[in-house]
Amino acid sequence: MARSAATISACWALVLGASLARAQEAMPSPHGDCCDKPVGAWNQFWHRCKVDFHRNNSWPEPFLSADRQATRTPFCLMVDNGWKMHNTIGSFLFDPQTQRVNQAGELLVKWIVTQAPSPRRVVFVLQGDTPEATAARVESVQAAVAKYAGGSPCPVLLTHTEPTGWSAAYIDAIAQQYQATIQPPRLPPPQGNSQNASGSGGGSTGSP
Repeated sequence: MARSAATISACWALVLGASLARAQEAMPSPHGDCCDKPVGAWNQFWHRCKVDFHRNNSWPEPFLSADRQATRTPFCLMVDNGWKMHNTIGSFLFDPQTQRVNQAGELLVKWIVTQAPSPRRVVFVLQGDTPEATAARVESVQAAVAKYAGGSPCPVLLTHTEPTGWSAAYIDAIAQQYQATIQPPRLPPPQGNSQNASGSGGGSTGSP
């Protein structure tokens, strides 16, 4: 036991001696230039010990938070792209001749500026084939925004991405055809029950 204690004491003496030697080497010399040597190496040593201690005790932070952020980032990008596609006034929502927003486009603008969540109230305008067409689209959408926004700020931005979808006339034709082929909401007559009732009645007349 005494030999183990002596060994531990000797190790600590070597560590402290090496630390003091490094501290003395780092101290500025009164006769030379000290700008290229660190000052206070002993304080830096204990500062690093404290930093390492707290890092070891707080593990797995901050690495866990960084991993969570890296996992959420793709989903946030997908949500942003989905809202951008939903809020885009595409080709089907403009008149092909005048490049003015049509009725369906105005309804979409109205929903964006009045019903969408506040951080998502941004209207995207699909660029036209020519600068003149793009300018006409932007001017028309800005007029619709001013009509329904009621003075609330709502940005109007350009985009190159065409949203997926169909024209309002195509959707209306599908809806009308569906309504025209709806079966009457009536239940069929109970044919099986009527046959059973007639058979039971005939048997009763033949009995004594």
